[in-house]
Formats: sequence, C-alpha cells, structure tokens
Amino acid sequence: MHSATTDTEYTANSSSTKERTSNSSYTDENKYQFVSLTKDESSFLNKKRKSWKFIDPKNVFIFRDQPIGIFNHLLHIVSFLICSLIFISYLYLPLDNELIINVGTYKDITPFERLVRTLLVGLVLFNLNKLKKSLKAYPIKRYWFAMASNSLFKTVILTLYYYLFLLLCTAFIGATQKADLFSTIELFERRAEYEVFLINDAVILISIIWYSFGFCRKELKQ
Repeated sequence: MHSATTDTEYTANSSSTKERTSNSSYTDENKYQFVSLTKDESSFLNKKRKSWKFIDPKNVFIFRDQPIGIFNHLLHIVSFLICSLIFISYLYLPLDNELIINVGTYKDITPFERLVRTLLVGLVLFNLNKLKKSLKAYPIKRYWFAMASNSLFKTVILTLYYYLFLLLCTAFIGATQKADLFSTIELFERRAEYEVFLINDAVILISIIWYSFGFCRKELKQ
C-alpha cells in the first residue's frame, strides 16, 4: 500500500516536472520566434538601418551592430565638432567682460548662471564618459562618435526650438504692450520674475541634455 502511494506521488511529480519543462521550453521558443515581415516593413527597416542618422540617437542605438562606414564616420566627427563649437559658444560667449564708460568693466552674468553653465558641461561629459565605459565592456567600431554627435546635435536642435518658443512668446507679449522685442527682453530682465525664469530655464536645459543623451547611458549588450 505504501509502495503504491509512493509510485503515485512519483508519477504525479514527474508529470508536473515534465509539464513545467515543456511550458518553459514553449515560452523560450515563443520568446525568440521569428516574425515574417512584409515587403514594405522590410524596406522600412533597411532604410532606417542604412540612414545617416544625424539627430537620431535612438536608431543609432537600435542598429548599433550595423557597421558604420568611413564616410558616415567622418560626417559624425564633423557634426560633433560643429555642435561642440555651438554649445561652447552659447555657454562661454556671455562670460566676456563688458566695458562701461568712466566706470570700468563688469560681467553680465550671475553666479547662478555660471553654476548652471558649469553643470551643463559636466552633464554632457558625464554622459559621454558613461558611453565610453559601456564601450569598454562591449566594443562597437566607430559607435562613440556616432552616438556622441547624434546626442549633441539633438541637444542643440531642442535648445534652439526652446529658445525660438521663448522669442515668440516674448514677441507676442511685446506686441500686446506695443513694444519691440529687445525692449521687452530688457524690461523683463529687470523684473523680479526674471530670477524665477532663470531657475525654470536651468531645469529645462538640464532636462533637454538628460533626454538627448539618454541612449548614451543604456547598456549596449541587451
């Protein structure tokens, strides 16, 4: 009687084990199951794979195993240098001394603005260093310049969109008060609300850089 019970339990355990094993293998098969693509879908993927990718860090990451040609690599280097020049010019040109007749010179920038600009540079360098460390563990030829140039280019474009939006808003407010754009900007910089704007502006610029360089922080081996 004891032997029959043991055999029954063993049979039940064996069947449950086989069921779990079959379910596991079935799940693994489904996980890596290939999906047939239509002609249009295949054409779309090939187009994305072979595109130059100038402001597209997402697709650089998705197609990271696709070889990057020498010509595209040179374009990425040129793009990176141009965007770096624009970024550095935006950060440091306002730091020049301004001459006031019979008074001397002064810097038209607050310590808070100086801190924010330093933080922006540090954030870019942090993301680029993170990308470099990822490539040590999983090296991909010419990937660093491709991702760095695309991310920095995206930062520049989004920042230009942001400041264009601010200019349009300022122009609209100036038009309602029958004042030109530059007069409106000067009047706003003298108001108490300008300090609140500087804080919001810093948060938005930091968010733009963090978003643009998001794929630099992703693990390459996935």
